[in-house]
Amino acid sequence: MRTRAGLLRSAIIAFAFVSCEAPYVRTNPYDPNVPVTITITGPDTLFSAFEVGTYTATTAPAFPDSALAWPGVGDPGRSTGLQNTGPPLWPATATVRVQAAIGAIDTTVAHAAGNSVIVQTIQLYRHTADKSVVVTQRLVRIPLRCPDVHACTPISVGGTDSVWVDGFDALNQPLYRPPGTPLNPLNGTPIATFVLRDPSIASLVPVGIRVVAVNALKPGTTWLVATRATLTDSLQIVVH
Repeated sequence: MRTRAGLLRSAIIAFAFVSCEAPYVRTNPYDPNVPVTITITGPDTLFSAFEVGTYTATTAPAFPDSALAWPGVGDPGRSTGLQNTGPPLWPATATVRVQAAIGAIDTTVAHAAGNSVIVQTIQLYRHTADKSVVVTQRLVRIPLRCPDVHACTPISVGGTDSVWVDGFDALNQPLYRPPGTPLNPLNGTPIATFVLRDPSIASLVPVGIRVVAVNALKPGTTWLVATRATLTDSLQIVVH
């Protein structure tokens, strides 16, 4: 027959055994020791200027949508959008980062500024995940104009005309250029290469990265062809 003391000892031993086998599960996202996995899904590359990519985050274990944050990108929530602003021209690319986070904490940092020390409060996160996104602008059309319409008026022998090449991506956005930069920078990689099918009729002189001067040599008709990778366009050149 068990005594009350014996029963109490048995209960304590059983409780200790259960505690070792099934420890309390930590679920507080502010605890750095809580194992949290954040997975970000969305496009790996944005090919058009001002294109918006949508990115979604899932967590294991699951947390409410309001617990997720997108530092530097968007408001709290399960998904956010990233806009392709200021992309380089393909094949040049740049890489930006999308970050999803859980467990925001405020912390104080100090740094020297001359003879002073500046103290700031910044926000950090207990758990984060990153996704690298390649941004660029890939052209799908390179129309020519001479200089304002897709046609050239006849040129007299000894005369000159200017032909411009434009570029548009899949969203019909024109060639991106940073605000304040010229329409036709004099230095840089040309947008297209130009050739004349009959160089005896006229000659070409490149001007900057988007313009070519056509110099009329003798009466006749030829075609000016612009090429960029697999993209082409052409204009008829008439000299009289």
